[in-house]
Amino acid sequence: MKLLIITKNYPPSKGGMSVSCDRLVRNFRNNAIETHVIHFTNRRKKFVTQSMVNGTYTAIPIQNSEEFTLSLASEFILQLSFLKEITHIAAFGGNLPINLAPILAKWTSKKLITFIRGNDFDEGVFSKRRDNLLYALENSDYVFSVTNEKKEKINSLVTHNNTYFTPNGINCSLWEISSSHVDKIQELKQSFQDKTPIAIVGQLKEKKGILNFTETFSKFPYKDEYVICMIGDVSSETKQILDNLDVNVNFYPFANQNDLLLFYHAVNIIAIPSFYDGMPNVLLEAGATKNLIIGANIGGIKDVISDNSDGFLYNPLNPLTLLDLLLKVHRLTEEEKDKISSSLLNKIKTSYTEEKEISTYLNILKT
Repeated sequence: MKLLIITKNYPPSKGGMSVSCDRLVRNFRNNAIETHVIHFTNRRKKFVTQSMVNGTYTAIPIQNSEEFTLSLASEFILQLSFLKEITHIAAFGGNLPINLAPILAKWTSKKLITFIRGNDFDEGVFSKRRDNLLYALENSDYVFSVTNEKKEKINSLVTHNNTYFTPNGINCSLWEISSSHVDKIQELKQSFQDKTPIAIVGQLKEKKGILNFTETFSKFPYKDEYVICMIGDVSSETKQILDNLDVNVNFYPFANQNDLLLFYHAVNIIAIPSFYDGMPNVLLEAGATKNLIIGANIGGIKDVISDNSDGFLYNPLNPLTLLDLLLKVHRLTEEEKDKISSSLLNKIKTSYTEEKEISTYLNILKT
């Protein structure tokens, strides 16, 4: 088995999709699966194929025209010296890969894999480009979804039974702190000025529900005892709205893993208020650092969290459910919080490891 993965989400691109694609590529290669990455980006030298252990990497430039971008990409890929040896062509997130991969798979008689993560389905199915997505799904030999919810939705749209639930994984040891982190973590804790921090982490777009969460939080009777830490990219318009709310909010720039490690260990509550989502890496990272999760009852969040057992879920379209949940969390003792967060940590260490994640893919692909 040899894979050609076409993606728009791969380092140095930011965000959870990039982290996930990098993790999958690394673990395919670690399991002796030759994996070649075609990356749509203007941040690397274009059309230069770099050799890696068990694979290659090539950056494909994004032109002003999508059609031009895809035509150039297809011509380049069809000339790759190793293309004949490829057994599977995969699309990983985004319209460009989802548009290109099915056509190339047909032209070259390769098996087609479509990785469905989040927006690629949630927004793609309602966009003007819906036909590209539906064509890719229908013609896939394997559709890998990181949520059961999306798997069921996809099954109702296609005529095959090739859709699989493939949850994310994490290496918990990468999120442990060392003695060199302790002082910086303590500095962060002191900056909260005795208020309890609730962190929201990532690329904080509108669909992440940060406005609704904060507007609802402004009605919480104990709001003055808390500070909401927005860690990630927030638009100036959104920031202005948040600044005008009667809530303690601190803003922090998009953080790399080293900085995130400090935040995760300085706070003890993580909110994931998305209206729709895949299985956010933040969810597993927060759980692996023993944080209490307040999450929207959607997507992969409800796949991982057992409500009231190892975290808390609420309806992101019903503010009253969030207020009730905030009161419940506020009244928990430290021992109760520790029991819940420990339960999630144990679940992640058992069921959501990188080894389990890659084994799920390999077991399906090798059948």
